[in-house]
Amino acid sequence: MAQASFLCLLLSFSIIILSNAADISIDCGSSSSHIDADNRTWVGDTDFVTTGLTSKFVLISKFSDSLTTIRYFPTGETNCYTNIPVDKGGKVLVRTRFLYGDYDGESKAPKFDVVYDGKHRDSVVTTTFEKVTQSEAIFIPENGNISVCFFRTLSNEHPFVSTIEVRRLDDSMYTDLGPKEGFILQQRTAYGAQELIRSPYDPYDRIWLPATVFASHLTSSATSINTTGADNRPPEIVLRTSWSKTDMAFYDIKLPFSGVTFYIVIYFSEPLSLGSDQKRSFNVYYDQDKQVGSNLIVPPFGAVTQASLRGVGKSELPYLTFKATPDSNLNPLINALELYVISNSGGSGNGTNSTSTSGGGSPSPGGGGSSPNTGGGGGSPNTGGGGSSPNTGGGGGGKSDSTGKSEGEKSSSLALPLGISFPSLLVLGAGGWGAWKYFIKPRRHPESEMPLKQNISVQVHVGNNMGNATVVNAGK
Repeated sequence: MAQASFLCLLLSFSIIILSNAADISIDCGSSSSHIDADNRTWVGDTDFVTTGLTSKFVLISKFSDSLTTIRYFPTGETNCYTNIPVDKGGKVLVRTRFLYGDYDGESKAPKFDVVYDGKHRDSVVTTTFEKVTQSEAIFIPENGNISVCFFRTLSNEHPFVSTIEVRRLDDSMYTDLGPKEGFILQQRTAYGAQELIRSPYDPYDRIWLPATVFASHLTSSATSINTTGADNRPPEIVLRTSWSKTDMAFYDIKLPFSGVTFYIVIYFSEPLSLGSDQKRSFNVYYDQDKQVGSNLIVPPFGAVTQASLRGVGKSELPYLTFKATPDSNLNPLINALELYVISNSGGSGNGTNSTSTSGGGSPSPGGGGSSPNTGGGGGSPNTGGGGSSPNTGGGGGGKSDSTGKSEGEKSSSLALPLGISFPSLLVLGAGGWGAWKYFIKPRRHPESEMPLKQNISVQVHVGNNMGNATVVNAGK
């Protein structure tokens, strides 16, 4: 009897271990485990990799310990982490993060490629400033473990990695993802948020970058917001703030190059309890001719709806437009947005769209084009008076403010509040759209570990960053 009880206990314990197989945080370059200030458990990387060297550095700015150790690869064209446990057949999010820290004294941050599970490739452009660069992929593992590999793209530059994080997603999420496809993150933005958002506010530990701008900010008056109306389960906190403006135009939806297959999904929640004489309804279009979502968008109060589109990029400067219907007496709004490039995409390439109102749903076909070799991408969109999320390689530095949070970790940028996006202003000043064609944004966005202050001022820097406007804390 005692033996049977012991076996049952052992079996239960094994089931618990297996059910958590996909949730793991690897502190690259470290051989020991630790729990950070946010109660996240990190494990050393020695069980997953046999090549490379390790380094630990001290920075002027304040970063978590997991980001100040790295593993770098001075030899070999390809170096891999292997046997990372996951749930076979279940959707996972895998995030790699990079903090250069001038570990080699060369003051030259490298460029290289990262490949998830041998199928989904992204290009990483790190920065010499004290900023974190990240890459992320969502896919369905075919086995009970996955690999993350780093490919040298320039003979004199060495790939490195600071952390690898694996998070399990519900099977009902991201139903537009095909069984062999990968979603390579370009941007994930919460409009009106004042600071970076991740777990515990997002139970799936997605990182939502804030975008605080001069567009009208709306805050939800709903007691609670039911998130089950969106397949992708955006966290309630990103639905509590929104931007709103007449005929919004977003010009910084920047894909790495035309011809890639992309997936864009936008989330909407009505912040006001509308009277009988009030109506908010609108449509969203990608490059004017493709509707995002198959239905008219009427944001629900105390709930959420999502509208998505799979398509193939056709222009050098794709953009979104929000158009109110003639009978709407309230402006369009947006709460949050995700943009991905699709690797290993199939279908005819014509693209499809969908609108979710009650969660669930079957996968959408479509997409197409060749799988991308770069994650590319840039900031989140600028509205007419809007802003963008950060661009890799932008300013920064190691200067800390009075709270100990470094300017190198701050994450929002702004456009000019003139009813016209900043990229459009640059184009006009440069003499036409042709000049914009030669503007190349860094391919990955850094993300901040620390919250932003609410008091901000705007400084516009024109030079290597071609006019990106950067948020600078003004202090309290």
